[in-house]
Amino acid sequence: MMLPVSKFFTVQVRFLFESVHPFSFQEPSNALLSYIQKGIDFFERIGQFSKEKAAIEEEYSTKLKNLAKKYAKKTEEEDEVLKSVSYISAFNSFLYQLDQIAGKHHAAAESTREDIVAYVSSKACQLRSSRKNAISDLKTINDILEDHINDMWKSGKIYSRAYKDAESAYQKFYKADKNLEISRLELEKTRSHAMTRNEICEKAKSDYSKSVSTTNSEQKKYHDELLPVIFSRLKAVDKECIGDMSHVLQKLITVDECLSEGIGCCRQKTQKIVNNIEAESDSQLVLDSVEAMMEKPTPFDFEDLGDPKDCDSRAGDSIDGKHKSEALMPILKSPNKKNLLGNFLGIKKKEPEKLESPREVYADKNKPAHVRLSCLRSKIKSMEKELEQATQGREGITRLQKAYYANPQHGNPDACTAPLISYAKKIEALKANIQDLKELYILLEASAESSTPTERSFGGRDTPDTTRSMSGCSTNVSSTKTLEDGVIRERGGSSGDDSSKNIVRRISLKNEIFKKYLQIRQILTTPKRIISSPRTPKSAPFSATNTPVRRKKDISSPVLRSSFSGSFVVQKKTSIQPNPTLGAIRKMPGSATSSPHRSISSPMKIDKSEILVTVLFEFEQSSAETMSIIPGEELFVQETDNGDGWTRARKKRNQEVGFVPTSYLQFPVASICITPP
Repeated sequence: MMLPVSKFFTVQVRFLFESVHPFSFQEPSNALLSYIQKGIDFFERIGQFSKEKAAIEEEYSTKLKNLAKKYAKKTEEEDEVLKSVSYISAFNSFLYQLDQIAGKHHAAAESTREDIVAYVSSKACQLRSSRKNAISDLKTINDILEDHINDMWKSGKIYSRAYKDAESAYQKFYKADKNLEISRLELEKTRSHAMTRNEICEKAKSDYSKSVSTTNSEQKKYHDELLPVIFSRLKAVDKECIGDMSHVLQKLITVDECLSEGIGCCRQKTQKIVNNIEAESDSQLVLDSVEAMMEKPTPFDFEDLGDPKDCDSRAGDSIDGKHKSEALMPILKSPNKKNLLGNFLGIKKKEPEKLESPREVYADKNKPAHVRLSCLRSKIKSMEKELEQATQGREGITRLQKAYYANPQHGNPDACTAPLISYAKKIEALKANIQDLKELYILLEASAESSTPTERSFGGRDTPDTTRSMSGCSTNVSSTKTLEDGVIRERGGSSGDDSSKNIVRRISLKNEIFKKYLQIRQILTTPKRIISSPRTPKSAPFSATNTPVRRKKDISSPVLRSSFSGSFVVQKKTSIQPNPTLGAIRKMPGSATSSPHRSISSPMKIDKSEILVTVLFEFEQSSAETMSIIPGEELFVQETDNGDGWTRARKKRNQEVGFVPTSYLQFPVASICITPP
């Protein structure tokens, strides 16, 4: 049985698969997503605006604070009178309120940065996340619908191909049926082929029909159920974004309102302070303060010059050839008016510079030599700096004068003459003072070096000076000071005279100072003996045997300690005869063979039981042969000092025996024999 295929169906199928295109459902979704993205971007733009506004507020606050601080510091430099007037206090209060306004702007900037900018950043991130989730769900349902549509188009293509094959098979069958020359076998074969193709086409048609129905149901579900849900979510995101924009703008308004309220309060306070300015009271206060500083001048005395008719009788009343009227002119030209005007304007008269003389620097003789040397050294350095500054000033004035000579229109070169003369006098005086100070420094340094003892005692530097050991040194120091005083008294007046008159005098003074310096060096470098030798008759010279050979080198020392490190003579009844010199000679009666003069270093025998000495200073035991002593302790001498500075003694209280420093002991006066070396 033949199954005819309608030509109308063929045309309809061709039109369906060749002309119809699927509906583009992504375009509205993309438009909605783009609109929401623009809303989020605008929300972030508001946040960026808030951030920049906060930065401007903070910058304005900083500049306002610096301005108030700058002018407040300037007002602090005013005097007390200006500080007490009302307009100064009003301006200070205005600056204070301005600083408060700056603080309000700073607080507004901080509030905007912490509350608004941070809120916008967090909410924008949240909105972007919600939009991203909605886009992901929309993409999922779009993919599902696209899969169904693709399956439908694939089934339609299969159906279209099967239909074409079936149509071609039927056309061949109809053609063979009309051909009378073809055999029945071939005709049956053609008919069975057409029937097979028709069955395949029907099956493809059934599959295509099912696919179309499934796609239509999915498309209806997409548009009626799934897509509205996604759109509602996107709408919620957009609605939330718009609400956040409104909230942020409201916060900005609130911050501005708080700022305006604070500024308004400060302005009200400033207005009250400005209203309290009183011009009359301020002017009167300044006038009273100026009047209080004014000094009323003393009244002028009237001096009656007498009757002009008596000029013959007053011919001898002239003062150095000038009449009394001429002598009265300086009185009439009193500088009280100038002083009064200067006091009123606050101008102080410049005092002339005073150059200190070397005598003022070297006046204190109670200080040690090294202290005075340090003072002189610092003074010389300072005066050299002043000399350098004066020289530079003179050079600058000289260059300026040369420039004036080259270009007279710039200035008068004669005006530079007076400063040049002043600088020349100052430089000459400074050079003279520096030279005098250097000479004094050399003199003091030489005296200090010569008066320094080179050897403290026979026993070295391990023992302190006693009261008896200072007599010779004090004599030398006093003599040195006397020489210094004499030189300074001669030099003191040479620094204050005029420089032009001092040239010859300074040359002669330098020669005298150099001679005295050589004399002082000769005196100070001569070995000083603390114990001087009395004049003895030629009949009784010192015997060479009185001083041992081992002590001669020690005695020839420049400075000897006057501590009794020699031998001692014990005599119950002795008479000490004073001598004008520093030494003392003890006569020893009852001794015909002994010499009337005995050296300190001559060894003598003593009676140990009769020499009782007292300890002056504390001494700690330093070795096995020494012993410790304390001040006030009494000792018996066992062995005298042999020139090494040690004495062997025995304690009175516990019979301890040991060596102690000789200079630490005080010997009885009656038992001491002091003779020159």
